[in-house]
Amino acid sequence: MTSRFTKQLYLNFVLPPLLISILLLSIVIWDTGLNVISLVVFALTIVLVLINTSTVTHIKHLRNSLENIENGSHTDISVKGKGVFAELNGMLKNIFRRIKTQEEALQHEKLRRLRSVIDGQDQERNRLARELHDGIGQSLIAVRLQLENAGTQNYSMMRSGIDTAKNMIDITIEEVRRVCNALLPATLNEFGIVSTLRSLCSEMSSLAGFQAVFENEGSLDRISKKSQVYLYRIAQEALNNIAKHARATHVVMKLKRENNIVTLEVSDNGKGFNFDPVSFAQRNGLQNMRERTNLLHGEFTINSQLGAGTTLKVSIPYNTGNGNY
Repeated sequence: MTSRFTKQLYLNFVLPPLLISILLLSIVIWDTGLNVISLVVFALTIVLVLINTSTVTHIKHLRNSLENIENGSHTDISVKGKGVFAELNGMLKNIFRRIKTQEEALQHEKLRRLRSVIDGQDQERNRLARELHDGIGQSLIAVRLQLENAGTQNYSMMRSGIDTAKNMIDITIEEVRRVCNALLPATLNEFGIVSTLRSLCSEMSSLAGFQAVFENEGSLDRISKKSQVYLYRIAQEALNNIAKHARATHVVMKLKRENNIVTLEVSDNGKGFNFDPVSFAQRNGLQNMRERTNLLHGEFTINSQLGAGTTLKVSIPYNTGNGNY
């Protein structure tokens, strides 16, 4: 490909002026013989050929630079030539540097997103480990101790101890269900995202000390499973953040579909905060919500003011998957 391109350059830039110059020189010599005029024409012919050959060299250099940029093998662009070719090489060098800067920024962003996802997963594992240890683990230990004590008592006290152990087991079962529901609620598969978010708001109202109202508009019966899971995670993270930091008394969660856009909006009347992109990038909870939104090819926005509460909004395409990912 390169040799053919070089041959084409010589055919276009060197051969035509060379043939014209030779023809002109022949006419001059035929007409006037060998004299000063013919020598001048000959010298001009040589100069023209050298200029065109130099032009071909500069064009080849530009092509090689573009080819190396295309396949990613360039480390830098050297500026060669003068005048227009120096300017073109300089422009190419600036383009290459911008490409390298953008590639480095993109790689940095990928690593940051990966760290955010991993940190979020680690936090979720730590939270689950604490709940298993402090909740279910302690309940099972209490059941075991109750049963061990029952074996050393009389019949009446043994029956009472067994009944107490059964009640503890029932509480432990409910705790297991609660933990499983926090990981991925069964209602999501059985009843869909609308019922699941309504239940989530009701549960958080009873646990977190604020009133959470859920509003729905538009049909979401055929939304994909991936969209449902991610929307649930975003809503869960938003309510958990409100419970931990906002000191809110009233929360409104709105889920609506308008044409092919699904919007989830969570607003609270809490203390709010001053939005800072730097601190935002360090908040794993907010970053996890943004990452899930990006994975759904959606838009994530958050507005907050001190003393005026916070509004979080997620807009994603209405993708249908017949219940599949």
